[in-house]
Amino acid sequence: MKKILISIILLMILNHAWGQKDTTIIKLKDKKVIIIEEKQEKQNQDLQLQKESLEQNKKELETILENVQKQKNTNEQELEELQKQMEELNDDEMLIKLEEQLKQQQKSTKELEKQQEALERAIEELQKEIENTQDEFENFDWDDDEDECSDVVNIEIDNRANFSKRHKSFNGHWEGFEVGLDNWVNNDFKFALNDENRGFELVPEKSWVFSLNFLELDIPFGEYNGLVTGVGTTWNLYRFREEVILSEDTDGVIIADPHPGDYDKNKLMLWYMNVPLLYEFQIPVNRDEVHFSFGVLGSLKLMSKYTTKIDGSKTKDKSDFQIPGFKYGLTFRVGYKFINLFANYDMTPLFKENRGPELYPVSVGFVLSDW
Repeated sequence: MKKILISIILLMILNHAWGQKDTTIIKLKDKKVIIIEEKQEKQNQDLQLQKESLEQNKKELETILENVQKQKNTNEQELEELQKQMEELNDDEMLIKLEEQLKQQQKSTKELEKQQEALERAIEELQKEIENTQDEFENFDWDDDEDECSDVVNIEIDNRANFSKRHKSFNGHWEGFEVGLDNWVNNDFKFALNDENRGFELVPEKSWVFSLNFLELDIPFGEYNGLVTGVGTTWNLYRFREEVILSEDTDGVIIADPHPGDYDKNKLMLWYMNVPLLYEFQIPVNRDEVHFSFGVLGSLKLMSKYTTKIDGSKTKDKSDFQIPGFKYGLTFRVGYKFINLFANYDMTPLFKENRGPELYPVSVGFVLSDW
């Protein structure tokens, strides 16, 4: 309500200012509107016009406030009458209806009280504007070259000075749609696996990760740093290089069993729900920020599915494949404007202990869109 009222006031002031023939600059700074004319001799006249415009806007707000107060008084009278009727009635059905009307009236009265408070604050601020116009004009510092220009409008807004007097809020970077490449490394951080586990090697250019981060919560420490958390979901698609089939031996160990054939598909798909805890800091650059964030990513497995298509025969197997139901890892993110990159490294092995080779998933990619 207050923002709408202030916007109306500013639009009326700007409309009035642009209608003047010699108006050159309009600046909005620290909640003050100052109109500077090209010719020195017109300053007093323009200042008077500005005051009159502000006073007219104040009168209009006072009229609105008076109508709101009248409506509030009417609501309060109706509330008293409803309460009296409820005290006198013995009809349960009628009492229920009156109670519903009473609730609606109470809700309406509270809304009117909020409007009244907003109008009173707006009128108070507007009165301060009127009283400080002369001082603001005398203390305003403007360049000589601006005086030589005509019909130029320059609006400067200080984000840290508005009616709510709140600072720029910290905005983290988690929500969005991400795409990247998947792989895994051994305990020596190498992509190349030994002969025993060679069947688990992937085709990295065909192994993809897709993430949809749909919920974000920012916990600011200041304008440019804070904690970021939220919720997201990730699909990992791992395509195997070798002609193998994943299976579980008699000891419950996952193995890559060689199986020659004409392979069209040989992939493992994992689906997770993610919750991050990130620390992010930002560096202002050209009215934007370069942002860096790092932290941990906890993930709950929702599904694991293994799909093969060999010699034209397609099979799907939904099993846990000895993959833990919960995992956690490290994540690092960096971005500037439309360029946003991420890198993830799982601290939890792909398979449970002694239930498969010791492999640690990694992924890198970029954010296609954020919001």
